[in-house]
Amino acid sequence: MKRILKLLTSRLVQTGISIFLQILIIVAISIIANEIFVYYYLFCFIVGCIFSVYVINTSSNASYKIAWILLLLVVPMIGVGMYIILSGRLLSKRKAKKMMSITQSIKDKLDAEKIEFDDDCAKGQSQYIKNFSYSPPVLNTSAKYFSCGEEYFKSLIDDIERAEKSIYLEYFIIKPGFMWSTIKEKLIEKSRDGVDIRLIYDDFGCIDKITIREIRSLSRYGIKARPFNVFVPVLDVIINNRDHRKICVIDSKIAYTGGINIADEYINKKERFGYWKDCGIALYGEGAFSMEVFFISMWEHITKSELKISKPRYLQPSDGIFQPYTDSPIDNEQVGENVYINMISSAKKSVYISTPYFVVDDEVLRTITNASKRGVDIRIVVPGIPDKKIVNQVTKSNYKRLIEAGVKVYEYKKGFNHSKIVVVDEDFATIGSVNFDYRSFYLSFECGVWIYKSSVIQDISKDINTMISQSNQISIQDCRVNIFVRILRGILSTIAPLF
Repeated sequence: MKRILKLLTSRLVQTGISIFLQILIIVAISIIANEIFVYYYLFCFIVGCIFSVYVINTSSNASYKIAWILLLLVVPMIGVGMYIILSGRLLSKRKAKKMMSITQSIKDKLDAEKIEFDDDCAKGQSQYIKNFSYSPPVLNTSAKYFSCGEEYFKSLIDDIERAEKSIYLEYFIIKPGFMWSTIKEKLIEKSRDGVDIRLIYDDFGCIDKITIREIRSLSRYGIKARPFNVFVPVLDVIINNRDHRKICVIDSKIAYTGGINIADEYINKKERFGYWKDCGIALYGEGAFSMEVFFISMWEHITKSELKISKPRYLQPSDGIFQPYTDSPIDNEQVGENVYINMISSAKKSVYISTPYFVVDDEVLRTITNASKRGVDIRIVVPGIPDKKIVNQVTKSNYKRLIEAGVKVYEYKKGFNHSKIVVVDEDFATIGSVNFDYRSFYLSFECGVWIYKSSVIQDISKDINTMISQSNQISIQDCRVNIFVRILRGILSTIAPLF
């Protein structure tokens, strides 16, 4: 009974009830409007046509356009309202300007030094990231790759214990449990030692996981914690823009990123969907400063205050070229997606991809299949046990086209694969928070690290090969399903860009 009462009084349930009531009001208005149905439908259809023309002339990808145009024209009474609420493209100028300050702050704080590339593809990729993520390539950096959450967590705790000046954390999910309790205990200890500790968490990502009381209690220990984009129970387009990044920066010298959130399933202290396969990377040296700037720019946006920083002198020996990058949903430039597309397009021998979701537009699919058709060995590892069954159906809907083009598709049979990695020709790699899906490409704040000719690429490549050996390869026969499943997948694939 106590558990039920706690659930009913939770913020998630209260928010859900509020939004449900707003939807009921919209439905009620529609029912009343049925009395003048012809005029109401005509009005919605005209507005739907106007919005469709607007969508056609946006810079969005074709799949996104088609999905919205179908909805706006086939069911205009629903489509018009959904477009206003969920499109993610109708932010007020005031809100858009505020969120653009995050990108501008990065541009102002990071200075580029001239780095010579021995490869034109690498030079072009680096230039793209610098021009549109405003983060230059850096030397004086080495890295350590973590093939699972358990290794990542142990190293993270060790480095937190050694912190002397600052610890900055930014995560999409924070969930009470062993992982959070251990981190929290160490943060409290370091705060008492005078270390500056700041935490950013995504309010929506944490809404059903950690209480406001738990977060507020951190202030008693001198830890500053702030939510990104506070989730207000009002239908509003801005609820779509979430902070999906995973960053921890220590003393401006060490930075962690990857796909790992702060929750026990990520370190397999709690079993969900079998073994949880994830990965992360730690940057030592100048690359950490770029990640720190990403955090500080977000902190300044949230708190409306300036945080002074100075770039340390780095004596770390270089192990290749590193280029941390971030992606904003506000600037109409899909950096995360384009980094993937550019890497695959430049491949000469091989492309190995690991992703929890493969819900992509035709441009990404065509890039991958064309590379395979010209002889590039392309392998994609997805989960064998999915966390979202509907999304997994959209992933499966792409198998046939991929396999027919020569792409090898694998399902990780040990459990859920949450790793986000791309390795090209064993010369280039990227790792971060960016999924192969519309939400990562178009709606969320994301981050990653592009790597060129570093020894850490061999570690990443070895891990993907291990994953492949622990996976089942999908054959063209496995793609044969009954007509009802094909129809379902077709519908889900069409509307996937909307969600």
